[in-house]
Amino acid sequence: MNENELYQELLKIESRVGLHEGGELKGGELKSIIDYADLVREAEWQQKWDSRARSMSQLHDMRGSIWSDVIERCLKEHGCAYVPKISTPIYIDRPIVLRSGNRLIVHPETEIRLKVGAVGTCMVRNSQVVLSQDRPVQLCRGADEDIFIEGGIWCDQNNEGRGRGGEYDQKSSVPGSMGMFLFHNVSRVVVRNVIFRDCSAFAVQIGNATDYIIEDITFDETADGIHVEGPSQRGIIRHIHGKTNDDAVALNAWDWQIGSITFGPITDVLVEDIEMQPGYTWSELRLLPGTKIFSSGETLDCDIRRCIFRNIRGIHTFKMYDQPNIGNPEEDFADPIGKMSDLFFSDIVVDGIHKSEYYDLSSDGVLDICADIDGISIRDVRFNYIPGQSDMAPYLVSVGPKSLTWHREPSSESGSCWRPSVKGIAEDDEWVDVFNPNANPVVKGLVVKEIDIPDQSNPDTYVPHADLAALIHERRLTPNPDFPNTMPRGGTGSGKVLTWTLDEQTSHDCA
Repeated sequence: MNENELYQELLKIESRVGLHEGGELKGGELKSIIDYADLVREAEWQQKWDSRARSMSQLHDMRGSIWSDVIERCLKEHGCAYVPKISTPIYIDRPIVLRSGNRLIVHPETEIRLKVGAVGTCMVRNSQVVLSQDRPVQLCRGADEDIFIEGGIWCDQNNEGRGRGGEYDQKSSVPGSMGMFLFHNVSRVVVRNVIFRDCSAFAVQIGNATDYIIEDITFDETADGIHVEGPSQRGIIRHIHGKTNDDAVALNAWDWQIGSITFGPITDVLVEDIEMQPGYTWSELRLLPGTKIFSSGETLDCDIRRCIFRNIRGIHTFKMYDQPNIGNPEEDFADPIGKMSDLFFSDIVVDGIHKSEYYDLSSDGVLDICADIDGISIRDVRFNYIPGQSDMAPYLVSVGPKSLTWHREPSSESGSCWRPSVKGIAEDDEWVDVFNPNANPVVKGLVVKEIDIPDQSNPDTYVPHADLAALIHERRLTPNPDFPNTMPRGGTGSGKVLTWTLDEQTSHDCA
């Protein structure tokens, strides 16, 4: 497959979602919510989140204006709502629900906060969300269409420090809902020019979706960034920057039962112009394919295909490995491991992280792979460090199983949780492998070219890497005979790169 041809094909999504050539939205005049200001409610409550310090504090009194009724009425009567510049934060006490054809535009300096409640809900969602965790879902059947949301500073006040919010509603009636903006069963959706601040969950969770654009997004301390679920096809995610506390962008065709509303393949996605904080633990991207096993025994291939990643900065790891549900690994896992094809990575600046500062001691490559891949191109990559030196990852591509073993320990907050351990005395059934140490992933059609590293003789200059083959690694595990006295447990799996091409000059066929 030709990368440039795919890129041009993906750009056609812009015309599908209803944008003019210059990026302007098609549609009529917007209606200001100020015309409904008589529906504003004043409220008093108590909370622990200190919005000025942006941290938890003592329980204190709060007073604010609730605009939920205002926005809801404006959308109902006009199909659109404009939130002008308002000098003080405004509050909502339930999700804003968008339907087909709705447009919600917020002044870029207006802050909308979620009022503290018993359950931290999402802040915006569409109306026709379909929960389908026990069977495959029919893509976009009865979907909401032509939804546009732009602007604003959105904050759920870190869900009062209670963990991930993003619930569909106060009744928690849609398990797997974890997004501040939740768009599921949608077609032709645009989310842009949004700041997510102090959010406890995914900034945007989108799945069962076709033709979507998420762009010009700033993360100002969120739990996760843009989370795409299967099935979905034809998406653009671009101009993303800031700081998250997990994956900045995640394409999770397969996922844990607790973190996904539906499952299925993800195809035709452009991810470009991503800039995260260099050297930060969670400056990562994720691709997670798998095979979903439903409760009935039916299986579904959750593949990832035809995706482009370009102009990426500040990311130290592309997590492309199998990862069972750490809370329920015996029942919630992919079997067999996932498949990906026709992946293109280009124009990437790699800012590494010291292995001693990273939670995953098994990580040894920028593209950390434990999945079957047929066709992956990596070009125009600049390392800001010498691979393998100064406690940095030694490889550009590492293929194989991973072993990271944790055990269960009591936790005063949640009863129990999984925690890393260097040495332990727990019973054997209390140990869990974070990854899949017995997997045997195979990569075919790997192309690597134009890889630069720092010139150690001339500061601020870069030279081509002299031995690209040394940047490609096949991981092989063996059981640890000293487990659990030493970690990890180890495994029996091994990775394989069958065919690869370096700089279009040297081809290898290891089949």
